[in-house]
Amino acid sequence: MQVGSPGLIITPADYARWRSSRLGLLTEPIEQRAVLRLCGDLSGRRILDLGCGDGGYTLLAAKKGASAAVGLDISPEMLDTARSRADADGMQIRWCRASIDALPFAGNVIDVIIAVTVLCFRDAPGAALKEAARVLRPGGSFVIGELGRYSTWAVFRRVRGWLGSRTWSEARFWTVRELRLAVESAGLRFDGAAGCVYYPPVALLGEALSQFDSVLSPLGQFGAAFIVVKATKRR
Repeated sequence: MQVGSPGLIITPADYARWRSSRLGLLTEPIEQRAVLRLCGDLSGRRILDLGCGDGGYTLLAAKKGASAAVGLDISPEMLDTARSRADADGMQIRWCRASIDALPFAGNVIDVIIAVTVLCFRDAPGAALKEAARVLRPGGSFVIGELGRYSTWAVFRRVRGWLGSRTWSEARFWTVRELRLAVESAGLRFDGAAGCVYYPPVALLGEALSQFDSVLSPLGQFGAAFIVVKATKRR
C-alpha cells in the first residue's frame, strides 16, 4: 500500500494486527477470492502487485503459478516484511522499491497488475493508472480492489476520521463509476466489477452474516465494503 500524504504511515504491524483480528480472519479471504476471480488463471503469467505492502497478493499470485511475481512498494519496511514472508514460504519473488507513479519497467511486459487498497490513499491517482497502462501488455488485465463508498464500513471509518484517525481522515472511498472513469481515462477498457463484504464491521455480526455474502453480490457496490474492478489494455 502506498499513501498519498507524507505524514500518513501504515506499518507492517498494522497489517499483522488486522490479519489476526476476528474481522480480518473473516474478511481478508472474502476479498482475496473477489480479486482472484477477476484476475482469472494466473499460471504462467507475469504478475505485478502495485503497492504490495507486506506482500499478501504477491504471495498469492506466486502460489497460483505465476511465472514471475513482482511486489512493488515505496516502503522499505513493508518490503522487508514481504521478503521475510516469502522466504518463510520458500517462494521466489522479486521485490522492488519504487513509486507507483514511475514504474521501473519497460512498456508492454506485464500480463496482470493487481492494486488493492492503493488508490484510496492517493490524492491524484491518474499518473499511477497511466503507468500501469504503459507496462501492461496488450490484452493484459488490471484488477483494482478498493474501499466502497456505500457501506457501513465507510461510515464507521469516516467517523473514526472525524475523531482524529489520520488514516481514515485522509482516505478516499470509491464508487464503481469513479473507478471506471479513472481506468478509461488511462486508456484502458473497463471489463466489469464485483462487490463483497456486505456485513457491518462488527465481528459477531460478520461471523453470522458472512455466509450470505455471495448471495448479496448481485447488489453490486451498494452495501459492499470492498469493490473490485477489472480493466484490460486494448490490443
